[in-house]
Amino acid sequence: MKKKIWRSLKWTSLIVSVASIVLAIVLMRMSGPKEITSSGTDAEESKTRVESPIVVERKDGKITWQLRAREANQQLDGKMHLINPVLVLYTEGGKDINIASDQAWFEPLQRNVRFKDHVVVHYDTWTMQTEMMIYASAEDEIHVPGKFRVQGESIRARGKNMRLHRATEKIDVEDGIWIEDSDPNWQGVLLQ
Repeated sequence: MKKKIWRSLKWTSLIVSVASIVLAIVLMRMSGPKEITSSGTDAEESKTRVESPIVVERKDGKITWQLRAREANQQLDGKMHLINPVLVLYTEGGKDINIASDQAWFEPLQRNVRFKDHVVVHYDTWTMQTEMMIYASAEDEIHVPGKFRVQGESIRARGKNMRLHRATEKIDVEDGIWIEDSDPNWQGVLLQ
């Protein structure tokens, strides 16, 4: 009699264990991670929305840059999709470089910002327009990989593939530039 009870108890335990494992697998599949769908844009479905975010970068007690936006959406890949962002870079020479666009993506770990759509840069006495720009925090520079246009008090320019280092304010154009300057002092001619 005892053997029958133990045998029944073993089989009952085994059946209950197998049933609970099967039930756990079914429930996990039903509530598993949702499939990430891409709408063909750079933005993935967002998890969190933030109104008027501000990110500030400091170095040696001084603010080196400040990033603001109308709103931000946290993406599943960790990036923040920013709507109407404005980045202000502060140079060692005391000048501000203001960058604005329709949208941007901020990478919190690398602290990089990729601007896209109607990018406008105000620097010193000139304004630059382009469609895409990257601020690489580790290199502390702005990179415009595509075409750009510059308009200043006496200068107009067009070019492609430009880099501007924030601290030194040094500008390099790697794929050619066309410049027209109406200031004769710049051309080495002094007006009396």
